[in-house]
Amino acid sequence: MKKRIFSGLLLAAAVCFLVSVEAKGGLFGSKGKSDKSGKSSKSIKSSNFHKGKLLLSVDFEPNVPLKYNFVCERQITLDLDPSGGSSKEGKNDGGVQNITEKLEMEMVYKPVEIAPYGYSIIEAMCNSVKVTRASRGQDRSDAVESAAGKSFTLKITPTGKIVDYSSLEKLVAALGEKAFAGNSGKGRIKGQDMIMDFVATQWYIWDSVASIKNPSKGLKKDQKWNSQLLAPMPFVSRTGRDVEYKFTDVADSNGVSLAEITSSYKLSKSMPAAPFPYTGSFHMRGTFGFLRDYRVLSIEGSGRQLYDIEKGLIKSDTQQYKVKAVASIFGLGSGAIEPSIEINQTITMTLAE
Repeated sequence: MKKRIFSGLLLAAAVCFLVSVEAKGGLFGSKGKSDKSGKSSKSIKSSNFHKGKLLLSVDFEPNVPLKYNFVCERQITLDLDPSGGSSKEGKNDGGVQNITEKLEMEMVYKPVEIAPYGYSIIEAMCNSVKVTRASRGQDRSDAVESAAGKSFTLKITPTGKIVDYSSLEKLVAALGEKAFAGNSGKGRIKGQDMIMDFVATQWYIWDSVASIKNPSKGLKKDQKWNSQLLAPMPFVSRTGRDVEYKFTDVADSNGVSLAEITSSYKLSKSMPAAPFPYTGSFHMRGTFGFLRDYRVLSIEGSGRQLYDIEKGLIKSDTQQYKVKAVASIFGLGSGAIEPSIEINQTITMTLAE
């Protein structure tokens, strides 16, 4: 019988529930303790609802790891002279560059310590990570690939809110150090990397549930709530996305009840809480080191998540958004030419079954 992290806490809060549990099975319906007959407590589907409202939890089974595949991909269109002012007769002579970069990663999450009424410890292991790029003169290697074989732990509440990121922060800092090839006469040089994409997937992994206000009261259909996510960029940036979540429906998929949570994004006015991998002053190699003074003008997009209500886990999550930004060319001054950057970003998370 599955050991549920959160269902007991929710049931304790929703005292009007009609539930049936074994005397020694635990209010949360765990298999940790059973009576002398060997019968464990029963799982009750109605425990996920309170007065018609949906109760969501983040649950793990003892000694049962969860494997997820993550893909972060962005298509970048860089126009070095969108006005055509520096080209002959106003024509653009090859000033547009198309760049694609893609991160593919396999992560495994395993419960180390489960405390239904307190903090649980989850170990995350990066089984594999690969970055591919399609562009002119871009780095082939990527510092984030050194995360393969590395692990970190997260301390979470029953709702999936992470309260201790210190282990993840140490790994992110180590990845940041790997991004520097060494010093030159001009100082430290940083290669192109997708470390912030790694951070975006791990730091906010359960944000849709963790950010629910008053989770013990449950969610009603079409209920909305707000949070903030990271928006990774191909250039050095700490940019946030304001997100509005919406519980839209409960769908049945081969007898499995899935909560559908949609999301919409816009540019945040404040920096996200996620850690910054780099320290000190440095220059960046490649196309995005040639530019400077980046300004993100807008972010627009949406997402959709399917959440297994009974098992308390994410089945799939897709986030898509478009970024519009501008920059200046190093050495030409801020008013000479203003290159434009358009980014189409997709982030997906899929349970491997």
